[in-house]
Amino acid sequence: MVRPGHSAGFTIIEMIVAVGVLCIVIALAAPALSGMIATQQVRSASQDVYASLTIARSEALTRNTSVTVEPLLGDWAKGWTVTDAGGTVLRRQEAYPRVTLSGPVRVVFNGDGRPDSIATPFSFAATNLDAGDYRCVRLRLNGRSAISSGGC
Repeated sequence: MVRPGHSAGFTIIEMIVAVGVLCIVIALAAPALSGMIATQQVRSASQDVYASLTIARSEALTRNTSVTVEPLLGDWAKGWTVTDAGGTVLRRQEAYPRVTLSGPVRVVFNGDGRPDSIATPFSFAATNLDAGDYRCVRLRLNGRSAISSGGC
């Protein structure tokens, strides 16, 4: 029971100590959190390239015409577009700021859903190489793509 004249709660000293301990715990967890964010961005970027290649192949089969996946301004790290033979943009992907991405000059799917040539694989890495997560998206002869962990 609370005695008269006594209030229940924290003193200012107890509150300062609790906030100090919380700040120390956050400072220790921050580097691991930034690595986790970089890893997740590498995974997201590889999934988006995979999805774009799948959409391009599907549209090429559906429309029976060529569909192109190409980087914006010649650099995959700045984003990419999926366009049909008439120049209509079917999908546009923005850049991933913390991901290093390299790939072929462009990928063109013919009306039968196959690429016009086997392109070099797409390689993904975190800009901060300490994150240690690498992904690779390879395009197969039949036009389907596959994602794998690790370098290309």
